[in-house]
Amino acid sequence: MSNTAHSFQARPTEILLNKVSELPTLPTIIYELSRLINNPMSSTKSIEQVMVKDQSLTTKVLKLANSAYYAIPGGVTTVARAIGFLGFDTVNQIVLSTSIIKAFKGPAGVKFDINQLWQHAIGVAMASETIGKFIRYQKSPDLFTCGLVHDMGKVILCQVDPELLGVIIQTAAENKSTFLEAERKLKTTTHMQLGAILAKRWQLPMAIQSCIAFHHEESPERRSGLSAELGKSVDIVYLANILIHELHFGNSGHDKVVAAPNEILERLGIKADQMPELMKKIEEHLEQAESFLNIIQST
Repeated sequence: MSNTAHSFQARPTEILLNKVSELPTLPTIIYELSRLINNPMSSTKSIEQVMVKDQSLTTKVLKLANSAYYAIPGGVTTVARAIGFLGFDTVNQIVLSTSIIKAFKGPAGVKFDINQLWQHAIGVAMASETIGKFIRYQKSPDLFTCGLVHDMGKVILCQVDPELLGVIIQTAAENKSTFLEAERKLKTTTHMQLGAILAKRWQLPMAIQSCIAFHHEESPERRSGLSAELGKSVDIVYLANILIHELHFGNSGHDKVVAAPNEILERLGIKADQMPELMKKIEEHLEQAESFLNIIQST
């Protein structure tokens, strides 16, 4: 065992969970918008009327809609036009994603570049959406957000226990292991557990909760009986996470790269000879990642 792991005393789970319970909830407007957007009877006008209550959120949504990632011809100047081009689901993802990142503003001091973690996260978000389109999977409208917040537990650690986060990262570096392997060596509550608890408290969609809780769980039998649809979303984020690590895009707290399990590829219907094409599509989207992240993180 490394010197770091040897000298570390695991935090009682109850203490970490109590700190998570003290984190702020998402703004009420987010739940109001999600309810409207997920109601097929809602009109574009009703959504606009809610969004104008939060001008900063509206401005950010329009900036993202006009980013190179979405490439709307001629751009948009109103929420109605953004919805017309992007659809309710994509606008909902933008609103939810920006609100979640804003909720984690100002992390406590830690010897880790949180911007690198968010860069990794935005990479997984874009890769998840790219994989979904590549395999023509249209059933989960939340793939982008699923990818973006899959490592939410690590951001939580930045907030509630930066010392523990530093120990995990150092242990992973010393042992050339993954972040999860370091957590297990230290016998501490995992980032999946912490993230899943907050995601449930925030009442995030089940697809997002599932991807946070199981993005390192390869076996469907060990995913607490998820439906086939939720399981596919988890598989997509699982693969996206691995591919973004392979591309060394951002930093999620470790340098170890692992191979994509054949079982995941088979379930997603991706053949080995298709991987170069998929990787090229992901890399093309990553070119817009930095500007996209700058917009999301802007005040």
